[in-house]
Amino acid sequence: MSKESTYVVGFDLGGTNMVGAVLDRKLKIRGSKKRKTRAEEGTEKIYERIRKTILGAMEEAGVGLKTVHAVGMASPGPLSQKERIIYDTPNLGFRDFPIGKRLESDLGLPVLLENDVNAGVYGEFVLGAGRGFTNVVGIFPGTGIGGGLILDGRLFRGSTGNAGEIGHMIIQASGPLCGCGQYGCVEALASRTALAKEAVAMASSGAAQPVYEQAGTDFKNFRSGVLADAYRQGVKGIVKIVERSAWFLGIAMANCVNLLSPEAIVLGGGLVEKFGEAYVRGAERSMREHALPMIVKDVKVKQAELGDDANLIGAASLAWHWIG
Repeated sequence: MSKESTYVVGFDLGGTNMVGAVLDRKLKIRGSKKRKTRAEEGTEKIYERIRKTILGAMEEAGVGLKTVHAVGMASPGPLSQKERIIYDTPNLGFRDFPIGKRLESDLGLPVLLENDVNAGVYGEFVLGAGRGFTNVVGIFPGTGIGGGLILDGRLFRGSTGNAGEIGHMIIQASGPLCGCGQYGCVEALASRTALAKEAVAMASSGAAQPVYEQAGTDFKNFRSGVLADAYRQGVKGIVKIVERSAWFLGIAMANCVNLLSPEAIVLGGGLVEKFGEAYVRGAERSMREHALPMIVKDVKVKQAELGDDANLIGAASLAWHWIG
């Protein structure tokens, strides 16, 4: 790392795609490279594509290693931000993989490893819907439900680095089984996976004929787009379960408000992108219904603004500030 470094690399590792981008000091993307992750080929080949994607982004931006300050990498977890190890990613196959040290050795650059949702929330905080606030809760409902916390202007990781697991907040103790093994987590009640399970049951019973015609009864076919199409068409059963998802999400938001008293809650992720303003406002109504009035009255609810760039911007910004 040179004292003259003027760029930072942001990297987003996903189950389907990986993206690397070179950003300047104002966090403007100067060049990027995208590749398929191809998890089925194994961790060593994934790692090699990560390395090549970073170098490819630098080539696209026309910058060399000497002008790059650091690499900020957003990855699914669980992981150790301190040790820069990916502990376990079932969809990618990484287990106790020292990705930070490997990249540092191969690239000669400092590497910061951060949970992908934390990075996304931080990105929204510095350059998106969370701008201008000091205390922000970010919640991203999609296949699962991720969360992140900005407290007193800083990303809050907690004692183990894993704070912000809002999706595993239990809001209905007798509720459905969650993938984590507990019952009644908000993820088991409000995520796309939860919606898909209910939609499959509806399609099987004939209660949602348009969905059955499009997706049959195969759970794998019930992507967000299928549900969004049915929602826009006004299929009653689908409208009901989407509104119910927003209602449960609002209860989780209310709990966050009562516990943390944030200035703003930023909602992003696949469900927000697909169902839009109506979903956000439904969640907000539920939040205001369930939170303590004196605490919730001034809380702003904002829709995420940065889309797929949030993780890149957040990881890059963290790398600027946490690596000296």
